[in-house]
Amino acid sequence: MFYRKALNNIKISIQDPLYFFQSLTAFLRGFLYIIYYNFFTRNVKIGFPFKAYAPVRIIGPGSVSIGKDCSVYKNVFRGLTIVTSSCDAVVNIGRKCALGGLTIRCSKRVEIGDCVMTATSLIQDSFFVNYDKTMSIPINKPIPEPKEISIGNNVWLSMGSILLRGCNIGSDSVISAGSWCFDATIKDYFLAIGNPVKKALPIEKLQRLKGIS
Repeated sequence: MFYRKALNNIKISIQDPLYFFQSLTAFLRGFLYIIYYNFFTRNVKIGFPFKAYAPVRIIGPGSVSIGKDCSVYKNVFRGLTIVTSSCDAVVNIGRKCALGGLTIRCSKRVEIGDCVMTATSLIQDSFFVNYDKTMSIPINKPIPEPKEISIGNNVWLSMGSILLRGCNIGSDSVISAGSWCFDATIKDYFLAIGNPVKKALPIEKLQRLKGIS
């Protein structure tokens, strides 16, 4: 497997030298991120290999884990930004994820599976960035508490999608462009549409309607 991948990279470098140079640069930048976060911070762990085509920012006292073979890409909002607002906050990102323009703001817990792809997406497990500070404001209306967000494997978060507290997204699902949801459960292999999301359609049924095999 390793030799096959190496031969494929050599073939690509011959056919497209620019792509090879960009990939190598991203690999080296990602390696520097691994060294910095793994050895100079106690709360962040990044798996090897890690490719960074765009900047990576991880801020806050919470725990952050990024699995092996993930890549960070440029988008409208460049790179990857993760902000944890408390020591108890936990962000876990699986393997082989393609993270483009993704922002995560975590007060409690955000779980992301393997092979997830994002495009200018926001994941935030509370309605407010600083829940504790918001609670100190004297208002008479209840404030929703932070609630865990869970995303399965092979999920696509399309451009402009927003996931707020309490979302549970099943594997092989798609959150359509411009959609946002909270306290929602999307089943495996479903397409979620809406602003906010009020319904989800089975992708298998859509394929039959369009005649896609």
